[in-house]
Amino acid sequence: MRPVSSWVKYIIIAVLVLAVTGAGGIYFFQKKPPVITPGEVVIPTPTPNIELTTWTDEAGFSFKYPKDLSVNKHEEDPDNYAHVELTHNAHPGKIIVWVSDLPKGVINLATWTKLSSFAGASVIDTTLGGEPAKKILASAPVKMLSVGTISDNLLFNVEATLTDNEYWAGVHDTIVGSFVFTDASDSAPSSGGAAPAGEAADEEEILE
Repeated sequence: MRPVSSWVKYIIIAVLVLAVTGAGGIYFFQKKPPVITPGEVVIPTPTPNIELTTWTDEAGFSFKYPKDLSVNKHEEDPDNYAHVELTHNAHPGKIIVWVSDLPKGVINLATWTKLSSFAGASVIDTTLGGEPAKKILASAPVKMLSVGTISDNLLFNVEATLTDNEYWAGVHDTIVGSFVFTDASDSAPSSGGAAPAGEAADEEEILE
């Protein structure tokens, strides 16, 4: 067998190099770049602004509440110094702000929480209008949340019926957080069947 000449070897090597290079080039140009799908961007739903107004009551307190609530001060109630009921057509439930004489057997907050109506309820310490108070969460027969304190031998109680739990729990927090004691213009319920009058002030606030 005749030996292969050097130039033939060079030609074979060159052909092989060109073949490999060409194949690599074809693969590189034909390969499609990966499709980059941007990640899903979750845009939080903005919390609507809540317009607040102030209720000032002659029984000696004030608080802020959403302006779109309906307020009934129950002037027909002769037994309580204040009976302010707040409702909303779209949200089942309600809040009542009570001011009353101490129930029979109640001499302080500890004895108030022992009333039979609070049997089985959770009780924690809190404040109302800067005064020591009790927060009571009852689940039966209906879910209710009360924050009460005793001032001048009167029971001040912000009571929520939490049928629409999320909505009324938020309103309750707003009322309790803005509750302020003021000078009472009348120290006793009206004998004519009307509780001390209250009014919604023109002052407004936007809660974000």
